[in-house]
Formats: sequence, structure tokens, C-alpha cells
Amino acid sequence: MACAWYNRADYIHDTVDSLLAQDFDSFEIVVVNDGSPDHRVREILDSYADPRLRVIHQENTGFVRAIRRAIDRSDAPYIAIQGAGDMSYPQRLRKQFEKLRSNDSLGAVGAWYVNVAVGLDGCSKVVNKVQLKGKVDRETLIKRNAFSHGEVMFSRKAYESCGGYREFFENAQDRDLWLRMSENYSFQIIPEELYERRLFSGSGVSSNAKKRILQAGLANIAVECAKLKDKTGIDIVSVLGDSAKLLRKRSSNVAKQAAKAGLIALINGDEASAKMYLTLARREKITLFVLTSSLILLLCSVLGERWLKLIIEYIPKKLSKKVERYSS
Repeated sequence: MACAWYNRADYIHDTVDSLLAQDFDSFEIVVVNDGSPDHRVREILDSYADPRLRVIHQENTGFVRAIRRAIDRSDAPYIAIQGAGDMSYPQRLRKQFEKLRSNDSLGAVGAWYVNVAVGLDGCSKVVNKVQLKGKVDRETLIKRNAFSHGEVMFSRKAYESCGGYREFFENAQDRDLWLRMSENYSFQIIPEELYERRLFSGSGVSSNAKKRILQAGLANIAVECAKLKDKTGIDIVSVLGDSAKLLRKRSSNVAKQAAKAGLIALINGDEASAKMYLTLARREKITLFVLTSSLILLLCSVLGERWLKLIIEYIPKKLSKKVERYSS
């Protein structure tokens, strides 16, 4: 079990206790405290005396290096990732272990999970439940990421055979890993809720506009890298390193994330940021969502701020839900 931790001290007990309560005995937990400035993180992690928990404190290096270190410090043949602040249900490790051990062709196993939004005041609410199909192939992974990352267990053999996480992908590192694993391994999703994923306001990719845009861009590179590898046998990131970013194709998903950020900024009264994000969205790719968002900005600029609420009320339901999801 590998976990990279940064701040979120109030949720350490939730996460660690959920792991120690697993109905499975043969496992160890390696938590890397990645230079958390909140001193409580060190204090709380060090307060545990359970021999199954190993804590490593280090200077901040970023998620990829921290999770790689957690994995490197473990000798287990199977590796479960745990998101900081998330919770694993008691049967998670056992069921994923049994599934992987029963089939050597499986590279990774996910599970159904529950998304829970946590506000700045600590209050939480269930947003939705993610219940995807059982089998996941390379074609599926090219179209979309079938996992949230934190709920996945994978074999060390599959992980090491493709080189593990790559530092190039500071975001979307999981999408890149699954795609490279999928060259030689298959994937499955256990059709049971085994994990609770926390969406924290103000931190993490799910609530940070810049991180969402960066993640969408890097996910696009991971997909293009996989497609080119299938055609030519060449991995452009391995060959070109950081220069591979220059070859990224324009993406409707990046445009969508930028447009969402623009609408949220507009709702929050930050017209300058709204203009910046929507300009970025239009330069990335013109879509109906981008055009609609730009029109809203234009109308608000012409008619004045007092018209904003009126305009938002008449946004189609589908668009309203997208904005609400990322602004709550």
C-alpha cells in the first residue's frame, strides 16, 4: 500500500484507520509525508505504533517522486495506491489481491467508488457514485481514464516492466501508467463499492482550475504518446523528454476545462481571469461549450454585472451542472 501525503492533517486518521481495519492481514502501508508544512502531519503519522505502517518524512518533491519512493520502499508483489484523505472499505485489499493473484495477465484492478465533496468548513456530501463496467482494454483507456487512481491495485511486475510513474507527467501520471501497462496487460474493475474518494475544495485537481487544465493537457499527451507508440513503436516522451510537450495536439478537453474555469471566475466576479481563461479556451479549440461560455462573458461585459445571475439562471441544465460541479 503506497500513499503520498501533503497536508490534510485532519483526514489522516480517516485514511490510515481505514487501511488498518482491512479484513486482510498480509500487507504493509508506506506513507510518504512529502514536506507537508503543517507540522500536525508529522505528529499524527508518528503517533501510530502499528508495525504495518511505515512513515517516511522528506522535503517536498511533488506527488510522482513521493509515490515512487513509497513504492520503492516496499517489497510487496502487489501495490495498492491510496489517495490522501480518501478511505478504503474493509474488503478492498483482499478482493483486489484475490483478483490479481488469480490471473497473471491482469496488470491492475480498480473498483466502484463514491465521490464525496468536502467543503472548506469540513462538511461533506456525496456527489455521485462511479460504477463502470468490469473489463477495461487499451482502446477504453485511450478514450478515457477508467480509474480515479486512488482505488487501484496493480502488480509490481506490470509496474516495473513499463518503467513505473514518469516525472514528465506531474499530472495525469496514472493515465500514462495505465496506457503503458496496457501494452502487455489487461485491467478489470470489481463491481462493488470499495473506496471513498474525497474531493477537497481549494486543493487537488478536482477543485483547482489550473491543475485541471494542466491535467487535461498532459492526459492528451499520454494518449497521443500511446497512439504513436502503436503506430511506430516509438515513445515520444522517452525520446524527446520535456520537448514532447511541443508536439501536443489541440484538445477539446483542455478547451472545456479552460472554459469552465472562465465561467467560474465570472461567477466569482473576477472578469479579468474569466477573459484570460476563455481566450485560452478559444485558442485551444472552438466548441459549442466554449462559444456559449464566451457569449455569456460578452453579454455580462456589455450588460453589466447585475445581469450575470439572470443569464446564469437561463443556462441550459447540462451546462449549469458542469459549472456547479466545479464551483461548489
